[in-house]
Amino acid sequence: MLKSITSIIVFGFVILILLFSFKKTYKIHIKKYTIKIDYSITPLIGILILLFTFTINIDTIILGVIGTNTIKPYTILILFMSLAYISLSIDATGAFEYLAFKISKSAGNSGIKLFIYIYFLSSILTIFTSNDIVILTLTPIIIYFCNYTKINPIPYIIAQFFAANIWSIALYIGNPTNIIVAQAYGLSFLGYLKWSIFPTISAGLLTLLLLWIIFRKKIPKKIEFTLDANHKALIRDKLGAIFGITILILCLISLSLSTLFGIELWIITLFFSGLLLIYQTSRKITNFRTNSININYFKVLKNRIPWKIIPFTLGMFILVESLVQSGWIDLLGSNISNFTNNLFLSILLMGFLSALSCNIMNNQPMTIFFTQILLSESFISSQAENFGNMFSLIIGSNLGANLTLIGALAGIMWHKIAQDKKVMLSFKDFAKIGFKIIPSIILIANLILYLEIVLWF
Repeated sequence: MLKSITSIIVFGFVILILLFSFKKTYKIHIKKYTIKIDYSITPLIGILILLFTFTINIDTIILGVIGTNTIKPYTILILFMSLAYISLSIDATGAFEYLAFKISKSAGNSGIKLFIYIYFLSSILTIFTSNDIVILTLTPIIIYFCNYTKINPIPYIIAQFFAANIWSIALYIGNPTNIIVAQAYGLSFLGYLKWSIFPTISAGLLTLLLLWIIFRKKIPKKIEFTLDANHKALIRDKLGAIFGITILILCLISLSLSTLFGIELWIITLFFSGLLLIYQTSRKITNFRTNSININYFKVLKNRIPWKIIPFTLGMFILVESLVQSGWIDLLGSNISNFTNNLFLSILLMGFLSALSCNIMNNQPMTIFFTQILLSESFISSQAENFGNMFSLIIGSNLGANLTLIGALAGIMWHKIAQDKKVMLSFKDFAKIGFKIIPSIILIANLILYLEIVLWF
């Protein structure tokens, strides 16, 4: 009983500290040493408390990292980090910047076209990379365009941000939260896609319409766009861009065919990121240069890969494992399943509950937490309801990131980039936009999901 109480108190404490640490990094000074408390460290503090109070032991930590037959945390991280390295390596060549300039230039002097083009550029790149990569890559480029043409950047960067967090639903690899749930249920790459594509398209198109309604008076009909940049000059390493894009395409094709060969997805992404690393290392050793430009890809590996996500995610897996062992997951599973007697209401409940919970505990820990609840033997539901809850959780984990800036790590990164570029948008103003749009998006996406399940089961 004492262990159960301790585990839930520590979990709540960690979530509370996380909410503050997303906005600000705290420093603790101990003699000559300074410890920075940010989101990556906070779960580890909770684990130490649980260890020192004998609430958990080393076996719990090992299980939290290695996982079970349904959820394997280390493979989730390998898959995500491998894809992040491939995408960021391509970005380092200037390929994404080139694409952004070219598409924005094609909008001519129309502010409306630029708004639509940026939305779909963000959507397409998100589908084939991930929402985090798109947010890190495109946000400063879009702000640069807007500053150059002297237009308000907020409608454009919000369109980009919302697109990234909605179209990330489409593919297995679009968001780490997708990977967590899909792996837990043993979904294949294509098996995931056939259920996710229609809710994603409906949510994506409705979002564009609603964003246009909100920002139509702030988007100029004509803009002074006279930028004569040499698009090709933006590509800093042509050979590296071609090789990187080829690797990404081959990786996506292999992921699609993975079930035919019985190969796990994380092995595929690790293999292709390894090929890219070998290629870049060989060029470094031979000092091969393209257009007299030599990109230090190892700086990409060191500085741009989101390394902090590793201790954060593993730490949260361990904390949730402590709740599993102390019985809280089973208790919550039993209570929540009492509301799952109707398929549509069950799907809708999970969609809204998960989206709102993102903004209490962030979308990754929320997804880990709710996935364990759905997998609990105490969560009693029909096959159709269980399947619907699974995909509704995925939808909520992505859409919840657009309700407030603390719904996902992507929101914190995006807000910081905007602030650094002197674009000011308060948490309150962002939330006003999010709560105007996202509830109806959750409703339509889950309605499409419900219709799919009714037609299939």
